[in-house]
Formats: sequence, structure tokens, C-alpha cells
Amino acid sequence: MKRNSKEWKEKRADFIKGKACAWCGSSDSLCVHTPGAFSPAEVRSGIYNLAYARFRELYRQKYQKFEYFLTGKHRHKSHPAWHKVSTMHKIEPDYTDLEEQRIEKLVEDAGEGNFKKLYHEWLKESGIEELIEEETRKAEEEYESLEHAIVLCKRCHFASLKGMELCPVCRKKYKSSRYETCFDCLPDRKKNEVLERRKEKEGFPESSEQFSDKSFTEEP
Repeated sequence: MKRNSKEWKEKRADFIKGKACAWCGSSDSLCVHTPGAFSPAEVRSGIYNLAYARFRELYRQKYQKFEYFLTGKHRHKSHPAWHKVSTMHKIEPDYTDLEEQRIEKLVEDAGEGNFKKLYHEWLKESGIEELIEEETRKAEEEYESLEHAIVLCKRCHFASLKGMELCPVCRKKYKSSRYETCFDCLPDRKKNEVLERRKEKEGFPESSEQFSDKSFTEEP
């Protein structure tokens, strides 16, 4: 069903009738939103990604041989980042779970130049191509039925496309889906930890006000 068709416009109008934004509660500029995980394109892409990763491992096991070399670096419980063995630590190190860093070097590839051909042959022989088409068809049917759809205002919908969602605490600012709250709703101790890490890695500005400017606010 095309999004500019009369049928879709009528279906959309019926779906949002009497509803408000599922995130912020606004009743202005509403739209139909299907989470990305349920979109046909995401479903198709997700299966292809899993299939590619699986074949890459099979190819590695069947056609390739590697040699491994120590880099002279290690990491351990008290210092989890890779560092030189000769590094002098300011505090007594905890060598629990000591791990030496190794790099691998490809020394043989029996299928060299044929990866793409072998991959597509494997997709057909394993039935994965048929599976992808079937799952994509199901996703398209669910997408058109609005089975997983919700109503969002245009502002929240735009934020969702950027990988953001409304902060559950203040319900005003948006935060990355990776975090529990927006920066302003973090406890002071957590705020200081975040700012210290960012300053060390990126020279991030000290002012929390500058940090919060990166967030969306509910008001224009």
C-alpha cells in the first residue's frame, strides 16, 4: 500500500483518531510510527547481516589459515585497557584474568577471489534466500496492518528516527536509547563521572549547560 494512496490516508486517519502521542501525550501533528525493528527493510537487513556473519565464520574455518603473534601488550582486572607489559602502574595492579594481546595474520586463503560467489551459492543451498523473502513478506503484511504501529507527534517521530526517545523522568528532553535518562536527570555523581570521561577523551566542555544543549527540548 503506497503512503500517498487514498486507502492509506483513510487508514491513517482512522488509526490516529482520538489518540495522542504515545510518548509525550501531545495531540498535535500526529503521525503513524512503526518501530524500526518491525519495518520490512530492517527485518530483511537483519537476517542478511546474521547470514553474512555466519557464512564469514564458515568461510574462515573452511578456506583460511592464520598465524598468531603476541603484540607485547596485555590487560587485567585493574587495568582493562590494552597496555605495554613494561608499563609502570601508579597503584598496585590486580593481575586477575590477565590476557595477552595477539594479532592474527592470514597465511592461506583457499577460496581467494571466490568469496562473493561462494556466499550466494550458500544462501541458495541453505534455504536462507527463501527464508528472507518469506520473513520480508510477513513483515510487509504486518507493516500494512499497523500491527506494531503507535501514534507519535512529529517531534517525537523525528527524535525516534535519530535513535532518540523521550526521557522517562522529566518527559521533556530526549535521550539516546542506550541510556536510562537524559543528562539533566542523572544524579550529580553520574553527571560528574560523564563529564570527566568526556573531558579526558575528547576535551569536552566543563559546563553541563553546554552538554545539555545537545538534547532536544519539548518547547521550540
